Amino acid sequence: MRINEEEFFYYLDREYKKLELIFKNIRFLDNRFEKFVISYYNDMKYFYENKDFVKAFELENYIWGILDTLVNLGLIEVPEEYKKWFKLFI
Repeated sequence: MRINEEEFFYYLDREYKKLELIFKNIRFLDNRFEKFVISYYNDMKYFYENKDFVKAFELENYIWGILDTLVNLGLIEVPEEYKKWFKLFI
């Protein structure tokens, strides 16, 4: 499947906005992971702000994988209204 530039930026911006909301409201239940996850988030913002959109998009996807794992392991909490964005198995 191929996406065009318009679709790419649609998904890039949509996920960027979701992650902004998540990181404003995330609660780390185990602080060992906090710096780790936030460092990836800050890298994503850096690439986005410096218009390196492919790297920003790659990091968005990587961050979602980390967040999905941490939510399912009970190591972070996110507000109920954001749980629809996660793959919850537990």
